[in-house]
Amino acid sequence: MRKASALGITAGVASTAGCSSLTGSGGNGNGGNGGNGGNGNGGSSQNANDLAMPEMTVTLGHSGPEDIQQHQHRAATTFKNYVEQQTNGNFTVEISPGGALGSLREMIEQNQSGSLELVGSTAEGHIAPFYPNINVYALPYAFRNVEVANYVFDKGFGDTLWEDFRDQTGLRMLTWYDNGGFRSFGIAGSEIRSLSDMEGLDIRTMQIEAHQELVRQLGANPTPIDWNELYQAIDQGVVAGQENSIPTVISGDLHEVLDFIILDRHVFTMNFIHANESWFQDLPEHYQQIVLTAGRLASQDARMINRIQRQRGVQTVEDAGVTVFDPPQDLITEFQEATQEPVGQIVREQMDDPGLVDEMTDAIEQAEQELGYQ
Repeated sequence: MRKASALGITAGVASTAGCSSLTGSGGNGNGGNGGNGGNGNGGSSQNANDLAMPEMTVTLGHSGPEDIQQHQHRAATTFKNYVEQQTNGNFTVEISPGGALGSLREMIEQNQSGSLELVGSTAEGHIAPFYPNINVYALPYAFRNVEVANYVFDKGFGDTLWEDFRDQTGLRMLTWYDNGGFRSFGIAGSEIRSLSDMEGLDIRTMQIEAHQELVRQLGANPTPIDWNELYQAIDQGVVAGQENSIPTVISGDLHEVLDFIILDRHVFTMNFIHANESWFQDLPEHYQQIVLTAGRLASQDARMINRIQRQRGVQTVEDAGVTVFDPPQDLITEFQEATQEPVGQIVREQMDDPGLVDEMTDAIEQAEQELGYQ
């Protein structure tokens, strides 16, 4: 087994620009349309001594390791700390990490039923069975970089998507941040330096048909496996590899069992914290503001951690003995041409509202213009 040294990550909260949708009262819509401006600070302009602070204890479950150097637990801890500080400890958030409350699918079901107030670390594959429109950003090679992707989901398109998510699932999206950036292929026992090298490989995917179709179009065999079983599956040769961002690879210690990663960056990936909407609406208004601001801060802090991990992650996995290949643009174009049209069709077929794909691509173009890429 190869094990890399731990990442040395600064523990302070870093502010992230452009998170307009993460603020606001959220009484209407997803928290971005509910009124920015005066309510944007989560009620902090009000005198806390004048507000009732009823005692309550809620649970936030997630599947990540209990490690604030990893984005899942960092987001949960930032959320908890802010809520408890702003309520003088009367509003307690108990974090249950490591999948102790069940699989992420089971936790989402608990979240919908109201037996679990808050769930973190869910990704698109876990949400898709409950909300097919989350497939929209499974469109391969759609985003130039993380900056553009975050801009798209923090602005008007994100407002639309998260409000629709709430209406369809009864869950409110409080926190969204890149799950280490972009998904790339990592394998054991061989290398991927051309499209033909993908032929016949068994690649673990999430339960997203678009991801599975992408793998098929590249000539490999998609094999859905639960995250908690993936390390063993690679180690025992059940699958040749997987597709995740490098920070996610590190969070699951997969660099101990992988030999090669190609940074093809085929799909942007996110993690979330969401709340039961009925529970949220039953909170006192000033508690709602605190929860919304806690979600915004959790997003910012997790994005900071992921930015550091993206910068340091390549060195971390290379130090563990993994070869990292950053392919030339002509190879990326070959992968894109093999996948974007057929996978785009699958994305639309899987969604309740395929028009969101066109809305997203328009939002991407607008984001690139506003950020100075065009």
